[in-house]
Amino acid sequence: MNKMRFARVELENWKNFTSVEVDLANRVFIVGPNAIGKSNFLQVFRFLRDLVLEGGGLGPAVNQRGGMGKVRSLYARGLNTDVMIRVVVKDEAGAGWRYELAFAHESDRNPRPVVVRELVDRLRVSGETERKLARPDNQDETDPERLKETAIGVLRANQDFRELADFFRTVAYLHLVPQLLREEQSPRGDTLGTDPYGRDLLDQIRNTTPRTQKARLRRLERVLKTVAPQLENLRLEIDEHGQPHLEGKFRHWRPQGAYQDERQLSDGTLRLIGLLWSLQEPGGPLLLEEPELSLHTAIVKRLAPFIHRAQVGGAGRQVILTTHSEHLLMDAGIAPEEVLLMLPAAEGAQVVEGAARSEIVRLMQAGLTASEAVLPRTETRQMALFDRLNV
Repeated sequence: MNKMRFARVELENWKNFTSVEVDLANRVFIVGPNAIGKSNFLQVFRFLRDLVLEGGGLGPAVNQRGGMGKVRSLYARGLNTDVMIRVVVKDEAGAGWRYELAFAHESDRNPRPVVVRELVDRLRVSGETERKLARPDNQDETDPERLKETAIGVLRANQDFRELADFFRTVAYLHLVPQLLREEQSPRGDTLGTDPYGRDLLDQIRNTTPRTQKARLRRLERVLKTVAPQLENLRLEIDEHGQPHLEGKFRHWRPQGAYQDERQLSDGTLRLIGLLWSLQEPGGPLLLEEPELSLHTAIVKRLAPFIHRAQVGGAGRQVILTTHSEHLLMDAGIAPEEVLLMLPAAEGAQVVEGAARSEIVRLMQAGLTASEAVLPRTETRQMALFDRLNV
């Protein structure tokens, strides 16, 4: 099967977005001021994944995010207060799917979510569209309880578009918190899918086949040696309690060197390991929040082209990331269509494609980087007041 990716997303009344319509590249850089909704935008793709995971579905996916009161935009009002998500998914040949889900709370007394509309279209390379699902249908009208669940997440209902459900299932999110990994904390019991904060990273490494694990660790080792020249070897070891540990052998005054595991590794090293492992994992889109955190600027400057090379020569998964880093956006290879700019709006936030802003395109075509052409536009008008504030 050809590799698929999200090609377009449209939203209505999702968190702090009243309306969004943007195309997505294979590598997406989301920039904007603090508290504008970058994480909320990434949540859309995690939500679609949670619809199809075992133990997931519409109710659990909404509850994971605090219920309908937290998912629906505070600015939603009038006749249309439904939350709507519409995505286009395409493979390398241009064929794919369009999925649309609109949902609302059941009643004023019962806030649990119910399906208002669910549509699935098969998109052909020729441009033809074939509708595979349209809800509510006759069965829903006969049995309204069916509207408590989506068809995309039910095996008996998604036979005609299971490829799409399988794609949603491969969406991955990583925002590794080194302290949680070092303290061997288990993922929360109510977490759907892999732990978003990397607590199960070592288990993911352990659960790969020995041959795959060895090959990936060798590639990891090769990259890490450029960051930590003293590193000689990287391996996964299981302790007497059955816990996995990632150990690196470092040169020092003793001829044989010494091994250190994740409990002694720096924050930046652990976050880099998590990123490198995830880029090697086969699957769908990889969602990253500020991957530059804890990393040396020399690495951050090279991160964008590194991700591109990983996409071309490795697992090839789409990467959608948020960032505030001028160093990350300094790479001349970043194109306007790869940038999404989030800006304050009269109500909530708006999402703008870099390629849709003529001034951004003109500046980047003239040789300016995204760091120079885009990042300054994310500075709020009140930021100058920060120079005069104290606590």
